[in-house]
Amino acid sequence: MNEQEAIAQLKAGDVRGLEVLVRKYQLDAVRIANSITDDWGWAEELAQEAFLRVYRCIDQFDDTRPFRAWFLRIVMNDALKAVTRQNRLLPFDSTDDLSDSQVAPVPEADALWFEQEEFSDTHDDAAALQEILDHLSLEHRAVLELKYYLDMTDQEIAETLSIPIGTVKSRLHLAKLNCRSWLKREDYSLACR
Repeated sequence: MNEQEAIAQLKAGDVRGLEVLVRKYQLDAVRIANSITDDWGWAEELAQEAFLRVYRCIDQFDDTRPFRAWFLRIVMNDALKAVTRQNRLLPFDSTDDLSDSQVAPVPEADALWFEQEEFSDTHDDAAALQEILDHLSLEHRAVLELKYYLDMTDQEIAETLSIPIGTVKSRLHLAKLNCRSWLKREDYSLACR
């Protein structure tokens, strides 16, 4: 059964359509929720709740739009609300989240570092990269994670976050600059392959 058939089955009241969607999007849902909550167990719970919401609200889904973007928006919104409710969202220190004016200009060739370099999978590199991402604003971290962890296009990110595509491109650019500035400031030496 493909995605469209599963959605049609769900809309007809048959819960078996949900199984197809869970298999296809569960990992993406947990990754997005984890990127916001920084708690894998909690992220799994939020993903399960999002699938239940899909089951209850599938009639609100517009079949002419991409399901993935609609669903991941539910996951992100639920995760952000949960974190806010639990007061688990720690405010960023003003020196940690570099504003647009604090970012040193980087030549355009250098701004593509995130796409050109692949970091090794060593524990130290993963921990350093996570620490850098933790210092970004939620808006910047969200676009990076959607782009590079979930391999979404700029258009899919725009639909998922309900923002214009120009805003997606701007946030991606600034997030990369902030990451690069943080790397230089903290003198990380991530191993590249």
